[in-house]
Amino acid sequence: MDHCKQAQIPSVHFGFKSAADPAGILRLVRYIRSNKIQMVQTHGLRADSIGRWAARLAGARAVVSTIHSIDPWRNRAHVAIDRATSGFVSHYVAVCEAARRASVEREKIEPAQITVIPIGIPDREIPCEQRDGIRKELGIPETAKPVIGILANLRDMKGHRHALAALPEILAEEPGATFLFAGRDDSRGEIAKIVNDMGLSANVIMPGFVNDSAKVLAAIDLFLLPSDWEGFPVSILEAIHAKVPVIASNVGGIPEMIRNGLDGLLIPPANPPAIADAILLLSRDWAARGNMVRSAHNRAITEFSQQKMIGSYERLFEKLLEIT
Repeated sequence: MDHCKQAQIPSVHFGFKSAADPAGILRLVRYIRSNKIQMVQTHGLRADSIGRWAARLAGARAVVSTIHSIDPWRNRAHVAIDRATSGFVSHYVAVCEAARRASVEREKIEPAQITVIPIGIPDREIPCEQRDGIRKELGIPETAKPVIGILANLRDMKGHRHALAALPEILAEEPGATFLFAGRDDSRGEIAKIVNDMGLSANVIMPGFVNDSAKVLAAIDLFLLPSDWEGFPVSILEAIHAKVPVIASNVGGIPEMIRNGLDGLLIPPANPPAIADAILLLSRDWAARGNMVRSAHNRAITEFSQQKMIGSYERLFEKLLEIT
């Protein structure tokens, strides 16, 4: 809601007190009906389970459900909940081919019912000229080199533990190496405890959630995302738009974003030695690093632009409204 207000985009909060709040559902149905909304798009299992049938009940002509990730956590109950309202869906949009494949296999959605539209974001200014001040603000020592950033909430699947396991090997070659873990602490202090127990407090900065990711991208030398599984992480898109070299796990939709050796480095998941090797390589091989950054940024502005994504959605929506 705050982001919408800042961008001057009209938004409405329906005040759901629970996932199946009758009053909230009624407000949603009334809003769709009174505003004569013809197209409703839902995002995520909770929104799907309520929004699909609420949209149809309110008279919407088309319902589009978005598949954001491979979601390996979904069990039979989740699949059953999804299938209970799948009959209301006009079409699905997957943000990557990996997400499309996972949904076809798990939810048994017809492949022809899913269109892949990659997420696109706009280019934006990265305040690189303020790097020294931003680093000081974030608590990064002047001697830190290289600074490796993970822009992700501290959750098990994001691989912060793997990065920490790789750090001693990195420090043996690059004593000034510093990790910046920018994200909300969903580990309940567990990651901080590991850092302390390993004696790495001087080389790991955890500022918590940073509202302006552009500042983080200006502060770091390398971007790292050693996830166990993923969909199509926006943080990687932000990094390649910002011309920051990327190292990421070869999982989910990431190989659709980063071509190994061309746009960045892909590493096996849960592999600390591979993390160390990749970081040491890119911290020293400036020619390879520059080539990867240029290639990745070119793909960012051609394949993963906001303009291209909007155009794809417009064509899909127009087609759906013509046939319903």
